[in-house]
Amino acid sequence: MFAVLNNFELGYTPTNLRLAIEKLGVTQAALSAALGVAPQSVRNWLMPIGTKSRRNMDHEIWLKVLELLDVGEV
Repeated sequence: MFAVLNNFELGYTPTNLRLAIEKLGVTQAALSAALGVAPQSVRNWLMPIGTKSRRNMDHEIWLKVLELLDVGEV
């Protein structure tokens, strides 16, 4: 059902989000528009774990990213 990414970690991680953006071939801004969130949210989700400005992505939004991967386009 969900797309498989090379070097994929379990669940949402900054690495998985970066891999998803690469696989979709979109910019952070395009992904934020497709998800209905501010571009800053995507930047915060991509920050390395332990970084002060890093934020966790809601599970519902991660499921939307996985759906975009299944469709193959934003």
